[in-house]
Amino acid sequence: MNMTRAALLICAGGLMLLAAACETRNPTSEATETERAICEAWGGSLPSRSRADTERTRAEIGVAYDVFLAAWTS
Repeated sequence: MNMTRAALLICAGGLMLLAAACETRNPTSEATETERAICEAWGGSLPSRSRADTERTRAEIGVAYDVFLAAWTS
């Protein structure tokens, strides 16, 4: 993962647009099947961690998980 901070923020902003789909844990949510599928695909696409990760990569992976979890628990 070799992104600049600006690119990462833009990507995170775009992912937040999909965040409504991840509110399926909320019983009052009216997410469509497509939105649920997007959320599941997003969660399944999150990167895994490795001992070889650099400090920067660990931080970027952390941001990716934080954004997903924030959307998931909204």
